Amino acid sequence: MLKTKNTKLPNPFAMHDGTLITTKAQWECRRNEIKADLEKYEIGPKQEPPTVAATLSGSALSVKVTTSSGSITLTSTVSGSGSCVVIGMNATTSLVTGCTQVPFAHDQVVTYTSSSTQTQSDPFYKVYPSLWGKIGNYSAWAWGISRLIDGLDQVKDQLKIDMTKISTWGCSYAGKMSLFGGAFDERVALTIVEESGGGGIDAWRTSADFVTRTGTSIEKIDNTNYSWFLSSMQRLDPYSLPHDHHELIAMIAPRAAIILGNDDYDWLGDESGYKSTMAAIEVFKAMGVADHIGYDFTSGHSHCAAPATQVASVKAFVDRFLQGGTTSPSVAIKPPKSGFDLDYAKVIDWTTPTLQ
Repeated sequence: MLKTKNTKLPNPFAMHDGTLITTKAQWECRRNEIKADLEKYEIGPKQEPPTVAATLSGSALSVKVTTSSGSITLTSTVSGSGSCVVIGMNATTSLVTGCTQVPFAHDQVVTYTSSSTQTQSDPFYKVYPSLWGKIGNYSAWAWGISRLIDGLDQVKDQLKIDMTKISTWGCSYAGKMSLFGGAFDERVALTIVEESGGGGIDAWRTSADFVTRTGTSIEKIDNTNYSWFLSSMQRLDPYSLPHDHHELIAMIAPRAAIILGNDDYDWLGDESGYKSTMAAIEVFKAMGVADHIGYDFTSGHSHCAAPATQVASVKAFVDRFLQGGTTSPSVAIKPPKSGFDLDYAKVIDWTTPTLQ
């Protein structure tokens, strides 16, 4: 934790020792610092497995993961076709067409619950028993997504897929899951984050700012789900964190991301999510890939029911980053809600370099 509070979003270009990065190679080191901060304060360490063995029988994908403590098997029913792949969080998605769909059944790793309760009998703790009580579910789920990608790599010839054209998708709690999965695994070419709310695209600081200013109840660091995150996170001061979620988004750079919001649902905290996204975009700009990230906060629809505008926004990114298109997507739709303060410059006190 920082010794003094920082009410601004932390500088994504500043190493912990104060060094300002100037090259793309240095960004890899900075990215690892951000990853370590997220693991330390939010989700616990993401594990790497000793052994993965995958088989494909018809549409049935089976991925056996073995550690010194035992093994578990992840399964997925593959559907659709195409050289690109979309890994949907617990579901397929109609947002992406023309790609092979490989759903990630997250309960095969750790059980989803809307309460802050974890389950020691979950499969993950059969292979990592020493991690019981030491991680949040997003660490285990991100691990599971990576193991599914490991398995896909072993059966890629059978599926006729391109391992450089992988995407993740999820909405709401699963939008957070897609974000962590894509941010933490550099094999994901396109991360699709739909209505993720607090703990997803929203920065903890800008969420706290929003509640202080408006009194509106939204998901923030002291009222999220503490099975998804470390239980200790509830007691943290967001302004003392060495990181924030604009840097979680920025971990994706220079790969691609498309972010969807919906300000009809106050608890999503779209003002916070927009400011966090705009701060993250500065990293993409610094790397010369500003067109690799887009955002569409179109409202007027049910939760997780993307309207035609958002379908088109996702398609633009799928066409470019998964299906060989050459047109640079330009997707920048702000939250339309009146009463939002969208001046993200207020939460930035650093300048954006051009990384060589």
